[in-house]
Amino acid sequence: MPDIAPRPYPLPPLPPNRFYLDGPDPALVGDGALVVVEDSDPFDRYTYRVSSILYQGRTAFQNVLIADTYNYGVALFLDGSTQSARDDEALYHELLVQPAMLRHSDPKDVLIIGGGEGATLREVLVHRSVRHATMVDLDREVVEVCREHLLPWHRGAFDDPRVRMVYADGRAFVEQDDGRYDVVIIDVVDMLDNGPAQALYTRQFYERLRARLRPGGLVVIQGLEFSFIDDKPHVALTRTLRTVFPEVHSYHALVPSFLGIWGMIIASDWFAPSELRAEDMDRVIENRLGTQWLDHLTGDLLKSSFSHCKETQFLLAQPGPILEDGVTFVPPPYIDDIEPPYAQFPIQTG
Repeated sequence: MPDIAPRPYPLPPLPPNRFYLDGPDPALVGDGALVVVEDSDPFDRYTYRVSSILYQGRTAFQNVLIADTYNYGVALFLDGSTQSARDDEALYHELLVQPAMLRHSDPKDVLIIGGGEGATLREVLVHRSVRHATMVDLDREVVEVCREHLLPWHRGAFDDPRVRMVYADGRAFVEQDDGRYDVVIIDVVDMLDNGPAQALYTRQFYERLRARLRPGGLVVIQGLEFSFIDDKPHVALTRTLRTVFPEVHSYHALVPSFLGIWGMIIASDWFAPSELRAEDMDRVIENRLGTQWLDHLTGDLLKSSFSHCKETQFLLAQPGPILEDGVTFVPPPYIDDIEPPYAQFPIQTG
């Protein structure tokens, strides 16, 4: 690390578990550094500068790359798409897992479909009430690679005696399994491209999944990119879930390494975010997880994550296609509006 010029201000003291760290100097990285290209978007390409490649290979199902990026730390890429990065994976996984786990009164049996890094499993197992956590992932090789290279994600969760690992197709598992679950978490690849993973997003799948829930159970799904300019897959997914569950609610988080806002969806017979009280959730967090485990989630953050801008609310309310077995998903057209050619002040309210 090069010498850093003295700062003309004092650095405030930090809590015992925090320390200061200067980042790499871009001038010293120079030109010609390694890059990883995120190419999941059909139009845009995003380039990550990386200091090293930790693993590169292909499993029976997908290309796998683990690289140490300058801006986000070590990151996992599957088939050219960012899955999670060291510096912000806790934000994603806390928001994915903890709302359902904390809202359930006593989650004992949990089913995870996907989640190969082990971080989703980690967030489940921190709950002392959990007696069994079943994790179903199609790609054993990815799980083994993550187990070796992504210890900060799983933190040994795979070795917990409460864990049952199943390497199988998630849809087939749900159709053949006779278990009952309090919370189900779907954390699989995010493309509605009419490929094999789409079978985990259809009405028929969720009907089967609901039959595996105990009374009071909740389902949470990673809900793809989600904003008012990237809404169609997420909104189609919410419409699909509404055909099966009476309470379906979108929420979101800005995940820096995902380069945008990411959506999640929670579905059940009873949970309504309008009933959330931030101070109540803070008490539940402290009682169940203590004050040190979570890096990001608070009662206020959870409540605010269910709030959407005016345009997003409009899009969520629109009718349209749902996801069905054997039916190609054709996204609806964009909805635009007519704007005046110039602003008129004062605004006319009549």
